[in-house]
Amino acid sequence: QFGPVLPITTFNDIEEIHAAIKRSWNGQQAAVFTSDATGEIAAPLVDRLSTVVGRININVQCGRSPDVFPFSGRRSSAMGTMSVSEALRGFSVETVVAYAASNDISAAVAAGVDAKSNFLAPL
Repeated sequence: QFGPVLPITTFNDIEEIHAAIKRSWNGQQAAVFTSDATGEIAAPLVDRLSTVVGRININVQCGRSPDVFPFSGRRSSAMGTMSVSEALRGFSVETVVAYAASNDISAAVAAGVDAKSNFLAPL
């Protein structure tokens, strides 16, 4: 759910929700709000949503998870599941800077590059 619009609906028949889910192209998160502790209302919705969205929230609004949880989405909202470290790898180009440690001149040059290069600087 992205503001400023928050889609909220009530239903009398679960088939109304199933039809709305089927028509939707969204697939990142959904929230189910209920006070029924038996699971009779929420369980069928969780079952249906589990194949459509990447995260199902129960009695809490959609939001960002801690970075230790994977990010996932389906349909037009995203493609597959990705953790933060996977995302960084996916959007990075790995580069190796190598030198012959046994060569004093190369080791000195590498130390100078390490001290002065923005490429090797921490973010």
